[in-house]
Amino acid sequence: MPALSKFAQILESDAFIVTCELDPPKGTAPSLLDNKIAALKDKVQALVVSDNPNARMQMAPMGFCRYLLDKGIEPIMTITCRDRNRLALQSDLLAAAGLGIQNILAVTGDYITWGDHPESSPVYDLDSVQLLWAISLLNLNKDISGSVLEGPAPLFTIGAAVTLAANTILPQILKFRKKEGAGAHFFMSHPIFDLASVAEFFKQVSELKAPLFASVCILTEEQIREYSPGKYPGLFVPKPVLEKFQSLNPGEVLPRMIEHTAALIEEIKKDGRFRGVHLMLQGEEERIGELV
Repeated sequence: MPALSKFAQILESDAFIVTCELDPPKGTAPSLLDNKIAALKDKVQALVVSDNPNARMQMAPMGFCRYLLDKGIEPIMTITCRDRNRLALQSDLLAAAGLGIQNILAVTGDYITWGDHPESSPVYDLDSVQLLWAISLLNLNKDISGSVLEGPAPLFTIGAAVTLAANTILPQILKFRKKEGAGAHFFMSHPIFDLASVAEFFKQVSELKAPLFASVCILTEEQIREYSPGKYPGLFVPKPVLEKFQSLNPGEVLPRMIEHTAALIEEIKKDGRFRGVHLMLQGEEERIGELV
């Protein structure tokens, strides 16, 4: 039986954990990202490797995760329901386990129309709750059909996404509870931009059964300038935060965004409700030293 992953082991400690999202290359050369990897390596406990984020085609996360493992970096492999049926999801997960990839973030996936292949056919054979249940079964050495797997069972540490800030929070809380019941070992939020926006979630969720990571995001000038509710998947930017940055000159946005995010990370550390912070730096990975 495989040992717990390094990420699973640190989840069991009292340390405040920092993870960061890193998109695979849109091509065959992961070495193109070596400068970003080097900047992140000693600053984070794991890198979350995205799976065709925003429905834009890139290298499969499994290959990039293996590349990171070879560099001594702990990966968390995102897998989406959008692009695969239940056969492909399970076989990809078994392949990942065979390559030593043990940390999984199971998500629905941004809808096809957001991306660069809008003519594609979305799959969604399983939803994210069902995918969590399927991965939990694999950890028991069974597939969805009930067949027993050959050899040792995988030992996945399973993550799920949660929305902490939304105009109507109750549906998000119901889905969160379903994911808890389906076997999620940890949760990563969609980006938050202040702690006031998560107050309603925590009014109704007083007890967490699994560690929760607060995601923070360095918004681009385009996102700030063109933001409207629903325009960018997963982004819910409070009006006061948005107005603060929309009033800036273009050259001021990035340094002020980094300043704002660094201060928010310090608030999250002191807050006590979060197990760690997940960074979404959107191309600014080399500036991680200004944040943590």
